[in-house]
Amino acid sequence: MTETVSVKKLIRSKKGQSLIELTLMFPLMLLMVYGVVEVGQVISTYLTLTHTTREGANLTSRGTDPNTAIEAIKMAASPTIRDDNQSQWRIIYTEIVQKPATPCLTPPTGCIYEISDQIVRGSMPEVSKLGAVGATVTIPGVDNVIAGQIFKVIEVYYDYGPNVITFIGNNIDKTFYDRTIFTKVDGQA
Repeated sequence: MTETVSVKKLIRSKKGQSLIELTLMFPLMLLMVYGVVEVGQVISTYLTLTHTTREGANLTSRGTDPNTAIEAIKMAASPTIRDDNQSQWRIIYTEIVQKPATPCLTPPTGCIYEISDQIVRGSMPEVSKLGAVGATVTIPGVDNVIAGQIFKVIEVYYDYGPNVITFIGNNIDKTFYDRTIFTKVDGQA
């Protein structure tokens, strides 16, 4: 009779239940932690790119040599943008000038600009969304400027693809893009 009672007791015992539940849930919990880490890395990378484009455009608008500004962008965006991962990024500096012979019209046409200079770093195959040197462009939201006004533009592309560690990273657009436009500050060469 005591054997029957101990077998029933063993079957009803819950001592190992928590360990079994933890064993079954641990892979799912680990995957969730990796997902949270990846989302944090994606947000951090995007904010880094946004910040560096603004700082780069600000530097060039104040007269800093574009090559120096691009190097400053690379340093500020490190370790995201480095010399050993050039296939993952591209930084494009563009100078655009409001065409003096073409007055600014009211929206939606706005002002007509011409790309007068462009410097590219990084070996990612993306091209400027503004166009190439000599191209005529319009910039939505930038109207009512004086004839000959100069704008400095920094565009940054970054391919997040090689950094993906979880299924969450596979569900996002892995090519990040950010652009900032600053007007040239008066009195600067």
